Amino acid sequence: MDLARDATSINEEVEEKEDRISNLPDELIRHIMSFLDMKNAVRTSALSHKWEHIWTSTHSFNLNSCEFATVRLFAEFVKGALSHQKIPVEVSKVQLTITRAANLPVVKRVVNNVYMHNVRELNMTCLARKFYQFPECLFSSDTLKHLTLATGDQSFYLHKASCIPRVAWNFPALETLCLRSMHLGDQGYESLDLFSKCVNLRDLTLHECCMYGLKIFNICAPELSNLTIRGTSYPDVVNVVAPKLENLTASVRGTVNQVPYTYESLQLSTEGFDSLEKVNLSLTMPHLEQTRFFPLLLNLFHQLRSTKYLVINLDIIEVFILTLILLYVD
Repeated sequence: MDLARDATSINEEVEEKEDRISNLPDELIRHIMSFLDMKNAVRTSALSHKWEHIWTSTHSFNLNSCEFATVRLFAEFVKGALSHQKIPVEVSKVQLTITRAANLPVVKRVVNNVYMHNVRELNMTCLARKFYQFPECLFSSDTLKHLTLATGDQSFYLHKASCIPRVAWNFPALETLCLRSMHLGDQGYESLDLFSKCVNLRDLTLHECCMYGLKIFNICAPELSNLTIRGTSYPDVVNVVAPKLENLTASVRGTVNQVPYTYESLQLSTEGFDSLEKVNLSLTMPHLEQTRFFPLLLNLFHQLRSTKYLVINLDIIEVFILTLILLYVD
């Protein structure tokens, strides 16, 4: 009898808690669903009559292929889930994660289905070791405002196969772009210009990207105000045409893990930084190599002389101190 009473009490308590959740405003429930991957969000339709269609009016999707046996099944699910929206919903944000081996046509289908809903923010991460190329359709959208592309394995971006198309990306509405561990050029390429059609781009971040062997990497963006380049293997020259640039954060030296103990240095070519407000430079290296960066740093300081604020790390200060000591001793 006591066990029966306890079971009844527990059921009543569970029902009460379920009622509390169900009584929340639909907009709040949709926000909570945005933290679930899409497959589990769809499963909530079985909870109650009220929950049956809530997932079909969400504006944020978390799509992860790890929930499916193959990426092909994942692509079919994405198409079906997006087609069941109550009304033609404009999607505000999509988190897309590819964790299994994927061929180009399958990934293309997923991207096309996402772009059909006028997505404004896309964060795409590829963790699959057997995926070496992003589809060309990924780099053209009239509505996208925020884009993050990343790979999970740094050895991926050193693969010989280029993972991105070598044409200018067509994002007329794009405002922020973040690239992480991406392969942005192959040895022997003379020049690469990816951002010239991103006429509204304001924030650009290149983190651990590979430009090894590339002659010139162009950053041409008339509205660009914030540029961050960290931990990147550099081309011969980074050509920056950004008359409205206000903030620059950069690593002076890049590393290439493919070639042990090989380093590239940031070589800038600019048309002047008349709007530059703040520059943050960092340099990390073995102490025995410090003095060879002295001419490079002098050249960078000359190019960035218009900035109002210059922040440098301790290693850069040590380069100047050590070089001056050696000159004084000589």
